Amino acid sequence: MYSRGPHMPSAKEFNIDLASRFARWVRVQDYRADTQRQYLASVMLLCQFLDEIPATEATHLDIRDFLALIAQKGLKRATIHRTMYALRCFFDFLNMGGLINWSPPRFVRLRRVERNLPRVLTEKQMKILLSATRDLQERTMIEVLYGTGARAGEVRSMRVEDVDFTARRIRVIGKCGLRYVLFPRAIACYLRRHIGKRRTGYLFVSRCLPRKMKLYPGPNGAWRSYYYKRDHEKGRTVRVHWRVPQGEKLTYAHAMRRLKREVPKSVREMPIGQKPLGCVTVRYWVMKIGFRVGIHVNPRLLRHTFATHLMDHGADIRMTQKMLGHISVGTTQVYAHVSTSQVQNALDKCHPRNL
Repeated sequence: MYSRGPHMPSAKEFNIDLASRFARWVRVQDYRADTQRQYLASVMLLCQFLDEIPATEATHLDIRDFLALIAQKGLKRATIHRTMYALRCFFDFLNMGGLINWSPPRFVRLRRVERNLPRVLTEKQMKILLSATRDLQERTMIEVLYGTGARAGEVRSMRVEDVDFTARRIRVIGKCGLRYVLFPRAIACYLRRHIGKRRTGYLFVSRCLPRKMKLYPGPNGAWRSYYYKRDHEKGRTVRVHWRVPQGEKLTYAHAMRRLKREVPKSVREMPIGQKPLGCVTVRYWVMKIGFRVGIHVNPRLLRHTFATHLMDHGADIRMTQKMLGHISVGTTQVYAHVSTSQVQNALDKCHPRNL
C-alpha cells in the first residue's frame, strides 16, 4: 500500500511515474502505435481524475465514477469500452508488479456494445466512384481499396517490392502483423502503370515531394533553421539545427543560398517512395473523390463494400474472413446480415410458394 512520507513523491507524481512505466511496458509488448497512444491517454485522464489519490489505492468505485464522468461528455459507448480496456491493462500491469492485489476495473461491468450493420455501396455506385478519379494514382488507390478490402493503414504500408504479380498478392502490415492481400486480375494493369520503373519504396506516395526550407530571423543579423535527417545508428529521424551567428548581417537571400549549399540535396528533396502516406491523407483522398459525384465514402466503407459484394456473389464466409484478415469469424458474420442477395435467392428457390 502506498503511503506518503517525508521523502516520498506526491500522489500526482507517483501516478505520473506509474503511467510512464506503463507506457514503456506497452511499448515492449509491441502494441500498435495507435493502441499505445490511446492506452496512455486513458491512463493519464484517470490520473488527472484521481488527483491526490494514488492509483494503487483506487477502487472499483473510483473507476466507475471516472467512466461516468467521461460518459457525460457525450462519448460513444464504444469509446468508453476502449477506455475500460486500457484501464484493465494498466491495473493488470500494476498487479503483475506486486503493487496491488486486485484489479478494480475487473469489477466494473459495462453494457455490451450493439454492433450496427455497416453501410455499403452498390455495384452501380462503385462504377460511378471509379469514374470520378482524375489521375492514375487516384484510380489505383480506389481499385486497390475495393479490390483487396485492405485497411487504410495497410494500404499506406504497401511497398513496391511486396507486390507479387504472379501470385496476385501484396504483403502488408496489418493489425495483427504481416499478412497477404489478394487482388483481382482487373487491377493488375493499374498497379503496373502506377509503379512504372520503380523497384523499391512505398506504393502510394505524397505528391508534395520537395521539402520547403524555412529561415527564421534572429537579433543582429542572425538566422536559424532546421531540417530532418535520418539517423541510421538511432534508427529514427532526428532534427538538425542550422544557424548563422550574429554579426554577419546576411540578407534573407544570402542566408537561404548558404542554407541550400550546406544542407545536402538528398535531405532537401525527398526521394519518391521514401515516405508513406498518412492514414488521414488516404481517407482525405478517398473522400475527395466521392464528393465529386455526391457519394460519402471512406476507406472503411470500401472495405465493407468489398466483403459484402464478395458474399453477394457466393463467397464463403471463411474465405471472406481470410481475405479481410479477421481473427474471429464472428467479426465477419456481420456481412452475412448485410448481404441479402443470397438469402433472397435461397428463398425464391426453395420456398414452396415460389415452386
